[in-house]
Amino acid sequence: MDSNRLIAQEKAFIDSICDRYNYDNNIRHLLYIIIPAFIIKYGFKREKLILNAFRDIRIMITNEKRNDNVKAYFSSKPILEDGEYKSVKYLVLQNYNETNLIDLYDNLVHEFNHAVNSYINEIKVGKNYLYLRTGLTFRVFRKSDFCFVRKDPSYMLEEIINTEQTSEIINIIKDFDQSNPDIANTIYAINSETGHRYNSNSYFLEGYVCKQILENKTFIRTLETVRLNGDVYDINKWFDNITGEDGSYKELIKLLNDIYNLEIEYSSKKLFKSITLGKIKDTSRNIMRIIDKFNNNVVYR
Repeated sequence: MDSNRLIAQEKAFIDSICDRYNYDNNIRHLLYIIIPAFIIKYGFKREKLILNAFRDIRIMITNEKRNDNVKAYFSSKPILEDGEYKSVKYLVLQNYNETNLIDLYDNLVHEFNHAVNSYINEIKVGKNYLYLRTGLTFRVFRKSDFCFVRKDPSYMLEEIINTEQTSEIINIIKDFDQSNPDIANTIYAINSETGHRYNSNSYFLEGYVCKQILENKTFIRTLETVRLNGDVYDINKWFDNITGEDGSYKELIKLLNDIYNLEIEYSSKKLFKSITLGKIKDTSRNIMRIIDKFNNNVVYR
């Protein structure tokens, strides 16, 4: 669909949520472009889902600087309302006044993409725990007091796929018609700062190691579908069935977390960095071994 027509079509809705949450004009103009890009990415059959996510999830702005350098995050917390478990969802932009345009776009798209891919089948109720889904992964809470217990280790694969989709959505934005006076300056600024194509630099090492499987159509299309629909419970069996090796998905998840932790260790070390670098290389090879096994057993790539 023509981007100008789609932007005009969604403008009244965007204005309504911006007025509801008292967003500033900067956020308003960002959403004029971001929401249509999500609709193009996921298709008009998902328009209602996308609009519901942007309507229900408030953007909270703070100028605090966290020690962990987290610029933005999406989160949800369980509540009990009229005898039914629900969630309160929100998105936080940190250090807002000092964040440049490209990082702000990346942060908003990245976190809202988590949100859109968590909207359906979000809550799983167990005997003693509640499981709140974020894409492929879960955050676990006690039912008795809603206290957070842990997050599922698959969060790193979720971040890798979400980062890939963030780049895709921003590249959709980059291709919008620049003749529209409502968005022309913003699109020009984005294109000036990002060159021909945009690649999000979040989780760069992990994404690089997984590059071959992210280009595998069977893998990426299957995981994109189950994330959006909330049917994530049998991914490990599906993955292991293709590799022909029980536990290969679980091992892949463990190794991705290992390489992330080693990356942090490497950046904080002042001495003996070569030892950690060697561990990163070994872990990368083990990840690639699993990926090669999956790719070699897939007919449609």
